[in-house]
Amino acid sequence: MVIEVTMKQLLLEIDEITEAKINAVAKTAGLSAQQWLRQIIEEKTATNWPNSIKALAGTWQDAPFSETLRAAEGQDVAREDF
Repeated sequence: MVIEVTMKQLLLEIDEITEAKINAVAKTAGLSAQQWLRQIIEEKTATNWPNSIKALAGTWQDAPFSETLRAAEGQDVAREDF
């Protein structure tokens, strides 16, 4: 079995200020500008929740139901029929 992977190139025209921002952020992240841009594109086009978000499930207390919230308020007044 032969699997062929081809990489596409993307020509992106940006101004010098944007280029400097990309290079600075990529350097801070320890990545090349190409790696950083690829990471951003992958994050923005993800179809699944990131593991950091999935890990939040069940970590907070559920809000009480309306019946529980209103239990101490007493009974409603009987309403007349129409």
